[in-house]
Amino acid sequence: MRLIAVLFGVFSLLASPALGQDPERNSGPVFAGFGKWSPIDNEFPVPESGDIKVIYDVARGADEGELNRRIDSAARFINMLVQEGVERERIKFAVVSHGPSMWDLTTPEAFARKYPNRVQASAAAVEEMAANGVEFYICGQAAVYHGITNDDLLPGVKMALSQPIATATLHMQGYTNIP
Repeated sequence: MRLIAVLFGVFSLLASPALGQDPERNSGPVFAGFGKWSPIDNEFPVPESGDIKVIYDVARGADEGELNRRIDSAARFINMLVQEGVERERIKFAVVSHGPSMWDLTTPEAFARKYPNRVQASAAAVEEMAANGVEFYICGQAAVYHGITNDDLLPGVKMALSQPIATATLHMQGYTNIP
């Protein structure tokens, strides 16, 4: 009986790579190298007209050495829509950051003040996304508490009076929160 259990375990391990293969992941068409998505047989078409205005609220900081998952998700959102035929200029995207995630929007020098032995792994993606029209805001009230100044922010990142005021103002402009 014990031999059968051992053999079952061995065969399970040998079969698991075939069963657990990662799905196909594509990069781009807007952001290459991050914001990866999987192609599907989409049965829920994206809007053919009108602007798509969204807010991503980001509070959790990146795992050590990793791109912030929520920032990566924002890039994936844009990549998928453009791949489905939505013109990039119709996608209005704002990332509103507060809490630990604010450090992922700071320069490597400012990031090192908070995390002296870590690499700021989100900086390149944030700069590329900001250069491609994604708006980044950090909560000014939380920034003051954490010692983050306007000079500490990556290019394209803006200091907002507060996260709730930034979100409310964007709502007044027709933006919708994406959970």
